[in-house]
Amino acid sequence: MTKEVSPRWVVLGLLARKPMHGYELHQFFTAPSPLEQVWYLGISQMYKLLKELEKQGHVEVSIEPQESRPDKKVYHVTPSGRQAFLEWLQTPVSGIRLIRIEFLGKLFLAQSLGPEMVERVIDIQTEACQALLAELEERRPAEGFEDLLLRFRTGQVEAAIGWLAYCRSALPTSG
Repeated sequence: MTKEVSPRWVVLGLLARKPMHGYELHQFFTAPSPLEQVWYLGISQMYKLLKELEKQGHVEVSIEPQESRPDKKVYHVTPSGRQAFLEWLQTPVSGIRLIRIEFLGKLFLAQSLGPEMVERVIDIQTEACQALLAELEERRPAEGFEDLLLRFRTGQVEAAIGWLAYCRSALPTSG
């Protein structure tokens, strides 16, 4: 399971859809967009991430001349960037709290790759949650505060599994 939580993967996924300039990417995180409800990314953070992605070889930059304005940098995903994105997309998030952030980003991006990818992303996360639930249930019996904590965590995982089942029925999948 992945431990890094960064919008870098969402940015890479957006670029895998189509080449864009930094401000255009930034609008996915600020303008009326489903992603703005999940991630916040300031414009300076965006350009910092783009520089990091370029340094890692995940994106390349082309210059688009403009007549009365400064030249525009357009970012394109590289084959290694596309591969890294797809690996991230198909790796379950490492904890229930990350479903609200990282998994929602994955689900948003999976939709542009078709129903099969949506189904795969949901299935991978469901399997990870079921494994976590089994691990939590093995810890019983507990007493006092430990019991309360265990029941709370178990309830969260069960709720996540139920929500993932809802996602499967609400979004187009191949199944």
